[in-house]
Amino acid sequence: MKKAFALLGLVLVSATVMLTNCGQKVKVSEEQLYAKVLDYQNKQQWPKVAAAYDTLINAFPKSPKADEYLYNLGMIYANNLKEHRKAVDVWRRLVKQHPDSRLVINTKFMIGYCLANDIKDLGKAKKAYEEFLKEYPDHELAPSVKWELEHLGQDISQIDLKLGEEEIAKTN
Repeated sequence: MKKAFALLGLVLVSATVMLTNCGQKVKVSEEQLYAKVLDYQNKQQWPKVAAAYDTLINAFPKSPKADEYLYNLGMIYANNLKEHRKAVDVWRRLVKQHPDSRLVINTKFMIGYCLANDIKDLGKAKKAYEEFLKEYPDHELAPSVKWELEHLGQDISQIDLKLGEEEIAKTN
């Protein structure tokens, strides 16, 4: 059912990209398409948001915001549509097409996180995390990546998080 809505949304958004005006084709601007994304997002119509982002990315692949659109599309797939493999595919596309993007580091972290915690492909997650640490050993996300590696495959309920122990120690 979600796929049907996504397809319908893609068709509708695609139809808005090319409007007919007295036999002449008038292109919708990037800003107009992005406004459509935001409208669907405000209405929490996630399949339509994904379809609109896809249309936007394909219509404006050279946009200075193309990396941001890809990152956001991946987040929609991961967080709202729970289509984690699609999220990872979109994020890998971002890394490949925009290697100098300011979003690459966070994107690489998200790829590892999604592989580990959602897709449960621990081998690929481990590889992604190890590559992250090799490339960005001093990045602020490096401690989180190390923690993820140490607890790879463990259920959160099995992990002693030691929450509040520092506060208890201070009071004693």
